[in-house]
Amino acid sequence: MLISPYLMPEILPPQEHPRVMLRKKDLERIRENLEGKSFSVTADLFWDLCDFPVRCQGATPKDGTYHLKEYLAVEAKALRALLYDEAGEGRDAVEALLFLLRNSHFDGGIMTARYSGHLIFLAAEVYDWCYRRITEDERKEIIATCEGFAERYFEMGYPPEKQSAISGHGNEAQLLRDLLAFSIAVYDERPDIYHFCGGRLFSEYLPAYEQVFAGGFHPQGPCYGAYRYSFALWFGLLIFAMSGEKVLPTPLETFSDSLLYLTRWDGEALRLGDDYNEKKALYTKKNPFFVPLFLSAAYTGQSRYVDAAQRQFCKEYLVPMHFGSDYYKEGAYGEGMISPSVYLIWDRLQPLTQSSSLPKGRFFGWPVGCTLYNDGERLILMKIGNLWGANHDHLDTGCFQIYDKEILASDSGVYDSYGTDHRKRYLIQTLAHNCLLVDGKGTRFPQEKREPKTLDCWLSEYGMAKVTYHREDSGRYEIEGNLSEAYSETCSLVTRRMCWEPDRGERGLLTVRDTVFPKDSNAPVTFLLHCQDKPRCCEGEILIEGKCRGLRCRIKTPSDPKITFVGGEGHRFESEGVNYEPRVHSSEEGWGRVEITTQGEEVRFCVEMEIVKKEKSV
Repeated sequence: MLISPYLMPEILPPQEHPRVMLRKKDLERIRENLEGKSFSVTADLFWDLCDFPVRCQGATPKDGTYHLKEYLAVEAKALRALLYDEAGEGRDAVEALLFLLRNSHFDGGIMTARYSGHLIFLAAEVYDWCYRRITEDERKEIIATCEGFAERYFEMGYPPEKQSAISGHGNEAQLLRDLLAFSIAVYDERPDIYHFCGGRLFSEYLPAYEQVFAGGFHPQGPCYGAYRYSFALWFGLLIFAMSGEKVLPTPLETFSDSLLYLTRWDGEALRLGDDYNEKKALYTKKNPFFVPLFLSAAYTGQSRYVDAAQRQFCKEYLVPMHFGSDYYKEGAYGEGMISPSVYLIWDRLQPLTQSSSLPKGRFFGWPVGCTLYNDGERLILMKIGNLWGANHDHLDTGCFQIYDKEILASDSGVYDSYGTDHRKRYLIQTLAHNCLLVDGKGTRFPQEKREPKTLDCWLSEYGMAKVTYHREDSGRYEIEGNLSEAYSETCSLVTRRMCWEPDRGERGLLTVRDTVFPKDSNAPVTFLLHCQDKPRCCEGEILIEGKCRGLRCRIKTPSDPKITFVGGEGHRFESEGVNYEPRVHSSEEGWGRVEITTQGEEVRFCVEMEIVKKEKSV
């Protein structure tokens, strides 16, 4: 029995089955989804899974016995039995689950907790949906085996008391989906599991999420931020489906707005923080936000999320079959964040609510503090960065990016893996972003790069900057911040003001103004500008050319800076004379950077960057 140190959860599971993901009242809606013409693709995948054999052999030997498609097959068999009350099919699902529980082992490195957690989640579904078909002895076996898996494989430990609600793997499936669903399923027999898991979620995670999601923009960026947002939604959906109560803080209901702003003209997401979409199968690159958009549509019923999810729908999100970094043929990788069964269950969970249109530009406040402009072709990011999020966040306080049908002023580098030299010494460093260096140094690393363990720790020790002004209207989008805390090791004062004027110049003008007071007046102060192709100087301007657009950069102040181009073969990822080549490459890793350098007791930069059509940029 688990002894919970947390307050009793505000909401308890009802004394009936089913209660994991659905209630009896939902069955007719789910049957309509399954039998409706608009769900033919999902329905075909579902019925195919119902007939898929479960052998517990694994899809690739190095990952143990985990095989995503087998897990999705057991899930589908259990849902079919529930929807159509088939006793024999219910026993098929139960026996398939017991077979997996008795024969599974996991050797997937960092994925071990995810694979074993998916099996625990699967056990929760079968336990709940096929409750009448399971004997008392089998229930005891399922509970004991799942607890053993969690104790042996979970990074959070069991009971799940490790890791943080701020960043890291504690914000993923282990607690927010797998153990929560399991604790709901077995509540009649083992209420202590829900008291612990639900207690921690209600007592610790909800207050943390009030802060992490406060501004509607996640510190971990569009990849890991969207991924962890999806599991926050899983938490909210499991509680809502069970009780009819919405428990997630209000900012989470509109968080997907930031994902829409981050979606570029080409369908890809703006690169920010550690980015893995490009390394996965093609559908993850071109439809990066289907999962969080679908889950937020289910939770809110907002029409703009419903429509956006439909636009990004790809059946391989439900049953992945491509080769890639995280998805391999026959479903070796995954963890079932979404599946045909999940799609059928969550769709139309809420009545459709018509959404108002989004403005072209919007300020997303604390803790990230950034302004995004997106008119369908041009996407401008201006980020101050109030708090550093650690983990997959980068040292990019005060950065900007410029996109107009292609990336012009970009981040640099490749997320090749978490612990590589390229990531540690280049990718996450200030040097790889459109920021400032002082005496060759970027912003500080709070708490020696450690992830914050508590909300109080994060709020008090990870501050980097303060937004001091912002303005958004049809012709002028501005944001200003005090970055002194981030540069406290080298400077007494640093401010940056960024202003985007979409109607000025040919295709819009971004002006960046900096004021820097270095502690050492002899220290060089450098304005960084990263690009995808080699820039050149022409008549006092720096020209960056893309395929169809260009960027004219005019240095208003200082009057006589030193301009250096660092990039090209053997120098793309250079830091202090060393080129940290990544293990893998990407289409937007960058050519290198422009360094605009000066020095003095007080340094002021004013750099104008005008987007132009390519034929006028040469």
